[in-house]
Amino acid sequence: MNKHRGQLQIAETLVSVALMLVLALLLIGATNQTLSSYSNLTGLDQTATDILAASDEAGLLRPVIYLYGDTRYEQEFLSYKNLLNEYITTIVSKNIDYALIAHEIVNGTINEDFFSVIGSSTALVALQQGGKGVVANYHLGSFTSATFGQYTTQYLVQLYLWEKF
Repeated sequence: MNKHRGQLQIAETLVSVALMLVLALLLIGATNQTLSSYSNLTGLDQTATDILAASDEAGLLRPVIYLYGDTRYEQEFLSYKNLLNEYITTIVSKNIDYALIAHEIVNGTINEDFFSVIGSSTALVALQQGGKGVVANYHLGSFTSATFGQYTTQYLVQLYLWEKF
């Protein structure tokens, strides 16, 4: 009986050590990914695209865009904006900055004027004048909500991501 108990304890110890090694490797990999430079902007571009698609699917993006500037729903707008901002910060590493803007589309033409939803307009201008970063575009055609009503304005939403220095 003691012989089997000893073998069981050895097996449990080996399994525990193996699990700790796997967890350590996962932690090291996550740390390397967080600290690595985004010199290859392809990965950052895919991240921006994924953020826009996932935040729309989660029901965060459309309320932020369509309720922007509507004083009737100012509290709801701020709540959705904070949730979207938190979502983005959980996805991108600390050395990445971001800004979210939207252009209204009128008769199939993108209006040059935009409104900045999250982030600094000054940083965007610097980025657009030759900085290294990526932009992901996302089209919103309409928004229908039992709470907020129906909106038919179209928007081009752009998420800019760049590495902080």
